[in-house]
Amino acid sequence: MKKHRRSHRHSPLYRMKRWLRKNRTLFLCSTGIICLVLGATCLWMYQVQKHQKSLQITAQNSVNVGNGYRNITYQGKNYQYNSLITTILYAGVDSEGKLDSDVTYSNKERADSISLVILDEKNKKMTIMALSRDTMTEIRRYTRNGKDMGTYVSHLGYAYSYGDGGEASCENLKEAVSNLLGGIPIDEYAVTNQSSMTYLNNLVGGVTVTVPNNDLAELYPELTEGAVVKLDDTNVRDYLHYRDTSVSFSNEGRVERQQTYVTAYINQLKTQLTTDLEGSWQHLQEMDDYLLTSITKSQYIAMANLLETVSFTDSDYYRPTGENKEGELHDEFYLDEDAFQQKIIELFYEER
Repeated sequence: MKKHRRSHRHSPLYRMKRWLRKNRTLFLCSTGIICLVLGATCLWMYQVQKHQKSLQITAQNSVNVGNGYRNITYQGKNYQYNSLITTILYAGVDSEGKLDSDVTYSNKERADSISLVILDEKNKKMTIMALSRDTMTEIRRYTRNGKDMGTYVSHLGYAYSYGDGGEASCENLKEAVSNLLGGIPIDEYAVTNQSSMTYLNNLVGGVTVTVPNNDLAELYPELTEGAVVKLDDTNVRDYLHYRDTSVSFSNEGRVERQQTYVTAYINQLKTQLTTDLEGSWQHLQEMDDYLLTSITKSQYIAMANLLETVSFTDSDYYRPTGENKEGELHDEFYLDEDAFQQKIIELFYEER
């Protein structure tokens, strides 16, 4: 008996080809629509991913500077980073009242006072690097809705202004200072404003200073150059913040006063931490509305213990050298790049 072979006209492949011949136009249109939808979807997903990568710096997305800073070569010599260093960025913001974030970016207060505390556990040394807010350097800016617009050269103090007025502003300032230092990471930050000054001053029972200039002599007769004064609630804010904005480069005189204050404050704080560490932490909690910090209580205690072991004198307060220029809107400060690089090596590196 012969076996009947199934006609190819009844196969699925034949029926599909026949349908395609009859419905060619419909098929091409459908395929085009599908490709268009898929293409649009892929483009949308790409744009979403791209946007996510360029989102603003947040507390959860801190700066990653890589490892390029660990080993450097300068003037033919090789240097290795001292890993037993803790860096704390401090900034005093030109505002009053509660320090709080905002969903709208930019147009925030400027960081008036910027300092980097460098705790060197290996060499038992502490250094404070006072960075002028007018330092011209690369900072990152954002649109009002937080879109990353890349970096451009402007005043260092504006790095805080371009954030959200909260943690994102702090992280943006951290990035700017880190880049200024050639990628050296900033471990922690602490930001205060004018409303916090009396709290900080009272933390150590008032600070006794030797007044370095006559900038405040007209407003406060007791604050004449050379006078030894214990600052209190009535004068500490102006001592640290006031400057005559009608005088070019008046920030320099303010930084001089801040140096005398910080030097005296650190030594009084070391005594305070030795006698009442827990009490000092509680006092900081009282000024919570006027303080933004990444430092936890355990970190604070560890840093306090380290602070007791390191030395700090007036010579350990470092102000970078450079040139002041009058800008179109604000004074501008340009670092002496060679001198600054040599200081970075001195503070952070060891020759290999």
